[in-house]
Amino acid sequence: MIAALLVGAAGGVGLLALVWAVVPPRRDLAAAVAAIDSRRPSTITANQDIQEPFKDRLGRWLTVLLERNGFAVPKLRANLALLDRPLEAHLVSMLAMAGFGLSLPLLVGLVVNAAGVSTGLSVPLLLGLALAVGFAMLPNSSVATAAAVRRDELRRAMACYLDLVSMALAGGRGVPEALPAASQLGRGWSFDVIADALALARYSGTTPWEALRELGERVDVAELRDLGSALSLVADDGAKVRESLRARAATARARQLAEAEGAAERASNSITNAQLFLGFSFLLFLGYPAVAAVMAI
Repeated sequence: MIAALLVGAAGGVGLLALVWAVVPPRRDLAAAVAAIDSRRPSTITANQDIQEPFKDRLGRWLTVLLERNGFAVPKLRANLALLDRPLEAHLVSMLAMAGFGLSLPLLVGLVVNAAGVSTGLSVPLLLGLALAVGFAMLPNSSVATAAAVRRDELRRAMACYLDLVSMALAGGRGVPEALPAASQLGRGWSFDVIADALALARYSGTTPWEALRELGERVDVAELRDLGSALSLVADDGAKVRESLRARAATARARQLAEAEGAAERASNSITNAQLFLGFSFLLFLGYPAVAAVMAI
């Protein structure tokens, strides 16, 4: 039985490798262009390559492997960019968690077999494969949760930022000057991210609204992306820009208020359901002796 499982697994892996070799998956165009643009003459000596940590080399190899097979993972990249974490380190953590999930049932099986209880190899192996897949997804889940919290914070900061830009425009500044000036007035990581993007745009020669649009695409925040696109259309008319920013700030506040009210309503419903469950359980606790006595007659 064990030999058949091993032979079947090896055959499946070989068949999958054959399919990938004959019909390779389509590579994402954006990933291919990014890989071409990122090629630079290597200045690392052999000694420096040897001294490079194995974790970094493994992460870079996993990233290249994903790109070569067409797995762009844009959502994961946006979440990691929002959290300011490298993709290479995240892939290494996923691999480490998968290895831990795979080895855990096997180690338990060895301990049980050493105690005299035979479990075989098929059950720990199948359970280890399932745990490897589940454990490998745990870093993605934690990253997605943390990124969702940061997106909400960035959206809330956007309403304040739009008001600051509108006041700067009302004070006589132009759009290219008002956008970076308003980002310097706020505090917190949200304003720092916007300020860094605008500073990079100034040094690279791109427009501030183009920098905001690229930042929105990179961290997957639709409000920033839409703001950059709208400013590129009305950047020459200060009055229209002020009206547009005020309308966007009001819309953002209304949406945030609606989301807060919805979250409060869900919390109230959960508390009400918990109270009903406790009351019903208490009634069962009080009525069970009487019902048991009647049934015993």
